Amino acid sequence: MIARQKTWMLPIWTGLAASLCALALLATYGCGLGPDGTVPLALKEVAPHLIERHGNLYFVREPVAGRYAAATHGLPCLLFFTAEWCTYCYQMEDAAFSDDAVSALAEGFVCILVDADREPQLCEHYGVSGFPTVQFIAADGRALHRLVGRQSAAELATGMRAASKRYAWLTGGSTTVR
Repeated sequence: MIARQKTWMLPIWTGLAASLCALALLATYGCGLGPDGTVPLALKEVAPHLIERHGNLYFVREPVAGRYAAATHGLPCLLFFTAEWCTYCYQMEDAAFSDDAVSALAEGFVCILVDADREPQLCEHYGVSGFPTVQFIAADGRALHRLVGRQSAAELATGMRAASKRYAWLTGGSTTVR
């Protein structure tokens, strides 16, 4: 009877261990702070001059490099479309990107900063005409979710959760949604 009990519990313990390992790995990826308060693991291979910190999030300024990092680490992308002249963009950066919940959720994304004045073709490709716009995509470019206009931290966190769920559904994987 003891052997049978251990046998039926094995899948439960194996699944729990796998989930905890995946959670530990996710915590070191993404665009949130790395485990030691530095650049997260997913961005370690990106040239330092292409990385900017806004609030608690690290952004890649080059979309191709950001999508490559996302593909390499199996993460979706958060594209933040902004412009130097966009007051609402700065307000959103100050409030939402410094929020602890947003920072924790950002660990599951590679964040990419898209300057509308420098990347007009990318804005046109994604149909972005209002700023700020947050477009969530899979590394292969499939759209996951979109937020237009200044978002509060709670609204951004809700959008991030929705994008994570859609990404998990599209990739047949699972994700930890906080």
